[in-house]
Amino acid sequence: MRSSLKKRRGNSLQMVTTSFFMGGMVLLLLFVSVSLVTRLNTLLENNATERTRQTVDQGNASLGVYVNEMLDTMEFFGNLVSSADEVASEGLSDSMAFLQSSRKDVAAMAVFSPKGVLLASTAGDLSKAPREVATYSWFIRPLNAATATVYFSSPYVQNIFAGQYAWVITLSRRVEYHRDGQKETGVLMADFIFSGITSLCENISLGTSGYVYLVDTETQLVYHPQQQLIYAGLKQENLSAVQAQVFGRCRDHFGGRDRLLIITTVDYTRWRMVGVAYLDEILSAQPELIRISLSVLLAGILLSMAVATISGAYVSKPIRQLEQVMAKVEAGNLDISIEEQGFAEIRSLSRTFNHMLGRIRRLMEQIVHEQELKRLHELNALQAQINPHFLYNTLDSIVWMEERGRSKEAIAMVTALARLFRISISKGRNMIAVREELEHVRNYLIIQKMRFTNKFDFTIEAEPETLELRTIKLIVQPIVENAIQHGLEEYAVEEGLVEIKAYLENGDLVYRVRDNGVGMPQSQVETILTSPAGKSGIGVKNVHERIQLTFGKPYGLTIHSVLDEGTEVLIRLPVLREANE
Repeated sequence: MRSSLKKRRGNSLQMVTTSFFMGGMVLLLLFVSVSLVTRLNTLLENNATERTRQTVDQGNASLGVYVNEMLDTMEFFGNLVSSADEVASEGLSDSMAFLQSSRKDVAAMAVFSPKGVLLASTAGDLSKAPREVATYSWFIRPLNAATATVYFSSPYVQNIFAGQYAWVITLSRRVEYHRDGQKETGVLMADFIFSGITSLCENISLGTSGYVYLVDTETQLVYHPQQQLIYAGLKQENLSAVQAQVFGRCRDHFGGRDRLLIITTVDYTRWRMVGVAYLDEILSAQPELIRISLSVLLAGILLSMAVATISGAYVSKPIRQLEQVMAKVEAGNLDISIEEQGFAEIRSLSRTFNHMLGRIRRLMEQIVHEQELKRLHELNALQAQINPHFLYNTLDSIVWMEERGRSKEAIAMVTALARLFRISISKGRNMIAVREELEHVRNYLIIQKMRFTNKFDFTIEAEPETLELRTIKLIVQPIVENAIQHGLEEYAVEEGLVEIKAYLENGDLVYRVRDNGVGMPQSQVETILTSPAGKSGIGVKNVHERIQLTFGKPYGLTIHSVLDEGTEVLIRLPVLREANE
């Protein structure tokens, strides 16, 4: 009962006020927090990306300076060879030795003929045959080039000179030289120790785990901090992520971690430098930012709850006082009034409610009076419907019987008519015993059977425990009259039968009126209780509405009918053991 009452009343003003205020604040805080975190995350990520890019660019610039120095060395070396009178002269050899000594990163310098014959060298004799030297890519590419372009090889172990096994990269180019008084075109090469490039790349710091590596135009590794392990198959690098990208940035997921890749090109070499930064390192401030945002959000929510609760309690206090008074009114105490206090709106509501209570009291008194009049008028209307038409026909039948010398039958009809009207009047009572109601119907059937010269027969049965129960009077006779006039009188039924029975069923009192007349179609059955009364003058609808007006919707009439088989009407009433006048 309490839960259903709470559902009808809905949520309290304090709960609604608190919920709306807190909900609005939470949504606002969520919006601000999400917007702020999103914006700060974007700024952090952009700043981290920019710092990483700048670091890679600085490393690339340093490597570019070193490469430019290597190119300058190659240019100077080429000028020495081209200006020498004889490529095999002692003066050129001394100049080459001096040039090599000026750069500690140069492992060897040499000049080769187009067939791979060593013409001048700072590293001694070859350990390879000329024809084998002529197969190296660093030898073939500049020899076939139309200009004196410098080519960079991939790093490898230098092994063409006896006793040298340094890890180098070879720079080579075309060169014109003089030999035996003739100008020829050959190949100029210089081996630069790879540690110079390695040291530059290793000094580029991209967080704790970040690094840079170099790839050539074929996306083959030129440098990698774990290059030896990669060549040995113990480590791997995701080269496919940068294979189609010359420069710029991208992301990949490798080794179980998200990475940021910054790609730039190294001047003059056609190499690409790839900076690898791990996002969990460069964005290490992001979790802390989220924790701070969540802490601020939680504090804001708690503060909002406190403010909303206090505000809601302050606003709803006079409403709760008003609700307590209204609860007493809801319990049925209409003589109470509400004290006008609180906010202006509450005082206005209290004043209006007091006016409403006064009107309700007056209306209830008026309704009680009108209902009593209505019940009296309905009974009088029923009596008025029964008396004139039925009385006229019955008296006419009595006169007819007297004229034909059927005095006994006339006396019996007069006796039945007197009993009928005595029960109809029943000292003004609306509720009578079932026994009296069945006696009223019996007298009515006696009269009708005599009028219609035994055209039908009837039976009346009642369970003994029903006879002294109370019932609304004059509810069975209209149903019986309807059965005779519509089921038996207007059609040629030679052996008409009307059966009446009173019994108890599922705790209710039930009258059953059954005839074997012509019946009704289902469409008529479905509308008979809602249509106006029939031409019998005492409508079935009248009886149904009287019962429901007195006892409620669960009670009333139920009709079952089949064409050419008959009709059955069930009248359901509550069990009443005391008179309800």
